[in-house]
Amino acid sequence: MAYMRKAYRDEDFIRIRDFLKYTLYENPSRKNWLIDRWNFGRYFSQTMHGTFDTWPETVGIWEDENNEIIAVVNSEGEVINRKAGSAFFQLGNRDFTDDFLSELIDYAESRLALTTEEGTYVNVFVDEDAFSIRKLLKEKDYTLLEWKDPMSCMDISGCLKVELPEGFRIADANEVSDCQKGFAHGRAFGYYINDAPDDDAAERCFQALRNAPDYLPELDLSILDRNGEVASFAGVWYDDLNRIGILEPVGTIPKYRRMGLGKAVVYEGINRVLKMGANRIFVGSDQQFYISIGFRAIYYKQIWQKKLRD
Repeated sequence: MAYMRKAYRDEDFIRIRDFLKYTLYENPSRKNWLIDRWNFGRYFSQTMHGTFDTWPETVGIWEDENNEIIAVVNSEGEVINRKAGSAFFQLGNRDFTDDFLSELIDYAESRLALTTEEGTYVNVFVDEDAFSIRKLLKEKDYTLLEWKDPMSCMDISGCLKVELPEGFRIADANEVSDCQKGFAHGRAFGYYINDAPDDDAAERCFQALRNAPDYLPELDLSILDRNGEVASFAGVWYDDLNRIGILEPVGTIPKYRRMGLGKAVVYEGINRVLKMGANRIFVGSDQQFYISIGFRAIYYKQIWQKKLRD
């Protein structure tokens, strides 16, 4: 069967979001992106990296004869401090030929590679059990990198106990400003080191994130100290079709770490999506913090790299 590639248009954001949801619903072992990464990458990451306007030109969409999406090749749109472009394959629940899979790889090389002083590189993220793609990557002179892209999960069936130290309280984005959240995000992830924001980049990202179709301010959680400063935060996303919650982003500013705040804000988020109908919660990490509060690593994506040009 011949599949046709089309250019990305604005209305395809929701079409691809629905494709991601339904491929998981039809096949729970499918390892495409979850909706958090699709939303967060588009509205937060691409705002941060200045690629919001150019990213659509890089997205490849393949459809069948009924105009149904059957595959997508995309990046997160992150280019700052990156040595290689990144390509992610979102695949429908079909049997694809090697010729078609090779077409996806060729598309990634032609549209998603990144050129720096060290050369032109592309990283392709694939499932560990995607044997056909891995075979093709080897044939095309890709090298398997040591690091992997993890996913962890926790089953949820009842409310979890949320414990806060004295003087702290939980609030959501109906109360907490984008400036407050942006400053905390910058300090938690190490790109603000001063007592005031170095710029308004993170604030603009949180402003943009509010426009994401699946964003809910009541699931954008913060823990505030006595002075109203954001000490810890967790963004939670809810996929109603699959009845899952997903965490993105999660962080605690340095001076408030090891106080149980990260656990508390995550548990609050879990309780909120539980009330909405969720029975599982996911996070794209296998850090010990998540394992210690009840998550387990369930799969990893391999990263295969190729240098295209010096």
